[in-house]
Amino acid sequence: MLLVWMEVGVQVKNIKVLGVIPARYKSSRFPGKPLVEINGIPMIKRTYLQANKSNKLTDLIVATDDDRILNYCQSENIPVVLTSDTCLTGTDRLAEVVKAPGYDDYDVYINIQGDEPIIDPEAISQLIIEYEKYGNQYSVYNLYKVIHDQSEISSDAIIKVIVNEKNDLMYMSRLPIPYSKNGIHPDYKQQIPVYAHTLEALEIFSSHEKTLNEIHEDIELLRFIDLGLKIKMCETRVNSISVDYPDDVLKIEQFLNNV
Repeated sequence: MLLVWMEVGVQVKNIKVLGVIPARYKSSRFPGKPLVEINGIPMIKRTYLQANKSNKLTDLIVATDDDRILNYCQSENIPVVLTSDTCLTGTDRLAEVVKAPGYDDYDVYINIQGDEPIIDPEAISQLIIEYEKYGNQYSVYNLYKVIHDQSEISSDAIIKVIVNEKNDLMYMSRLPIPYSKNGIHPDYKQQIPVYAHTLEALEIFSSHEKTLNEIHEDIELLRFIDLGLKIKMCETRVNSISVDYPDDVLKIEQFLNNV
């Protein structure tokens, strides 16, 4: 018997959306990277300007635990919030922001990585459109794109995802998953690091320590899965180039110079 999944949307309209860019100065792999210049412009400013091109955001702020980033953003008239230096992850930093007065009345919160200076604003808009379809039926929304390059598939810097027939997230890993025992190569799916969260999901997330799968894989979204929360994945065509190491700055500059 053929089973056909039918999803019922809720068509949420007129929503308030807060975009938050977590920016930590003391990165273990690349200290100070939010302020590193890319073709003469600090990365945090590039990320803010790119994200702000999405017409689906109501407001957009930077969240940091460092006075240097705080002072720079204030000098550039970039809305910024100072958080504690004890946040375990960027999502924990976002969860701290929403506890502050004035930030707890949004319908959905977009976690925009501070090391994505050429983020496609379409990725942000696509997430919000998905939330408008399903609302709080899902706790988190995320994107993926199919990849074929073997170097990307085998790279532990690129997170691969497995989804079910409804595009609900089942698992994500730095390993090439799923494994193919029969030798037939599957469509590997790369996670795009921009997320939409409900307020309740952030409250649950921040009330727990890191889970074992999250620790092993070093993937914070796994905490939601381990806690039994549903994540909706959506296929996208947008690309993602993160700045994880100093050498990645050159890759971004080469991309910008060829646009």
